[in-house]
Amino acid sequence: LGYYESAIKHYLEAIMVSSDLFSQPVPRSLQPVYWRMIKCCAHLQCYTQATVLCQFLEDVNYSLAFKMASSDQKSCATADAMDAYYHCIWDVTILEFLIHLHSKRGEHHRKQLAIKIIGLLELNSNNNEEIQREAANIRKTRFFRALAKQYVY
Repeated sequence: LGYYESAIKHYLEAIMVSSDLFSQPVPRSLQPVYWRMIKCCAHLQCYTQATVLCQFLEDVNYSLAFKMASSDQKSCATADAMDAYYHCIWDVTILEFLIHLHSKRGEHHRKQLAIKIIGLLELNSNNNEEIQREAANIRKTRFFRALAKQYVY
């Protein structure tokens, strides 16, 4: 397991350098890094982190995101912090799936959290691209900083 944590640490350091400590957009040349980070998160049983990372892909991989989100919670690592990362999700399709999943599992609190997030004005799909891009960038930065706190510092 140590190798996957170490790999995520180094991927995050590369992203930190290329994005000026997450203050600039990450260059497209680092897209393959997201795939590697998803793989590492899956091996570490941090399925929510992997789900959030699926949004970062140029073409969101919904089947992988749904598979990660549906993974057995009992085998999930405590470092996954499922509820804490919901505020980093901006993709409405993933949020809708999470609402359905939590409803099916009877997880009322998590369902309500996902409903609250999907109702945020900045995530409205009728917003212009600029607002949607800004909402995504804010959430990306929030997520990267949380991961850096966990794996780098």
